[in-house]
Amino acid sequence: MASQPSGNEMQRMQETIQTISHYAEIYHNGKVELVSFDGETVIVHLGGACEECPLMPWTLHRVVESTIRDLFPHVQHVKALQKGQTIE
Repeated sequence: MASQPSGNEMQRMQETIQTISHYAEIYHNGKVELVSFDGETVIVHLGGACEECPLMPWTLHRVVESTIRDLFPHVQHVKALQKGQTIE
């Protein structure tokens, strides 16, 4: 079971996702939003141009996940919430 992230860790994660999203907006007309973070699992939504892009899995794993794992080595999973999905 994941331990809940501290307020500081949650803020760092939000800032990390905002930085990634800023890059995506400038260079690809996409966006990344933090949906949830429980300390071990990060769920994001890739929107804008990323939403229907065939390279979305690459962006998720090579950009979003690798950045998160570099800064938060204890994170075990990084997942994308697809359009119309809800968190279980």
